[in-house]
Amino acid sequence: MGGDKLKRILFKGDKVIWIVFFTLCAISWVEVFSATSRQTYDSGSYWSPIIKHTGFLIGGILVAWFIHNLKAQWIDKFSKAIYWAGLIGLIWAQVGGAKLNDSARWISIMGITFQPMELAKMGLIMMTARILAKHQNEEGTSPLAFGEILKYSIPPILIILKENFSSAFILSVTIYLLMFVGRIPKMQLLKTLGAGVAVGALGLAIIMWIPEDVKNWGSMGSKVITWQHRIKDALISKPITAEEYDENDNEQRTYSHIAVASSHLIGCGPGNSIQRDFIPHAYSDYIFAVIIEELGLLGAILVMLLYLTLLYTCGKIAKKCEEPYTAFLSMGIGMVIVMQALLHMYISVGNFVTGQPLPLMSQGGTSFLINSVYIGFLLCISRYANATNENTAIQENIV
Repeated sequence: MGGDKLKRILFKGDKVIWIVFFTLCAISWVEVFSATSRQTYDSGSYWSPIIKHTGFLIGGILVAWFIHNLKAQWIDKFSKAIYWAGLIGLIWAQVGGAKLNDSARWISIMGITFQPMELAKMGLIMMTARILAKHQNEEGTSPLAFGEILKYSIPPILIILKENFSSAFILSVTIYLLMFVGRIPKMQLLKTLGAGVAVGALGLAIIMWIPEDVKNWGSMGSKVITWQHRIKDALISKPITAEEYDENDNEQRTYSHIAVASSHLIGCGPGNSIQRDFIPHAYSDYIFAVIIEELGLLGAILVMLLYLTLLYTCGKIAKKCEEPYTAFLSMGIGMVIVMQALLHMYISVGNFVTGQPLPLMSQGGTSFLINSVYIGFLLCISRYANATNENTAIQENIV
């Protein structure tokens, strides 16, 4: 069996998606290995962090490969099950889940710990695509779709908002853009945008007005004050002299900025980062800063282009789809991955601080596996769309 034929059998679907996926995995393996120096020191094991991440990389690739061989029609059938599993997981995490940094984001089943937030995000995107597809007509989308999408969106987004504002924001924008792409009536979209801006402005005013001693009211009070400080940092920051600067005031932002500033067109080379030893969570929330330090501006541009290529390819796949559901799901997946990636990049080089991993790059089990499922969906959809288009072309030639 020839090499090309073997590739076509093993790696079906869009070639660009495979190339982007494997390239991101390769960069992730190198950069996470470099960025886990703190973990290595804390655990006392040189190989433990990278062996664990390698396991997730292999597992993610196998998950994507398995899903891309499924029938595209099956994905739609899983939508409701994934949505309800994610929502139940979010509620479970609030009631009896494990807390990390005052956030109830984790649950454990048979010794396996994972974040239901990622599953809930996937479920909501799938349900939104399903509702939009169900309500399509010749004039666009029925106004009934809007209320149904809100009914499914509000519970998970509110729960996620309590634990992670940036994740709730990304998910909300993704759903809004999906409704725009899905041709929801413009008046409904404008009213939603106006209501969102009004609620956001009111929430911002309330957070900024709350007194400092609210942090003594428990974990939620402490979290509100953290939001307040971060908003002030991002919006009301002022230049200070080098003598006044406190490196320990915000380690993540300080050392990530040093990592970016010390880089050039070509960085210091893989494995040679200095700031990785000082940046908390360099292997997850701030891995892009380590990438810039080690691979330079060219490496940063390459990573950004990989994500933008993924989004562009999702759009091409959506155009080929004859079924509305697969088209909307393809666009939703592209949007949520790329928006999270761009936000992570902004956090690494800007003033705003929040926890947001770089999709398919940062260390992390749940996030990486869920994103691998997304890639599997895209490959499955593209395989199905290509086959449908080929059959249509053959029939037209016969006629």
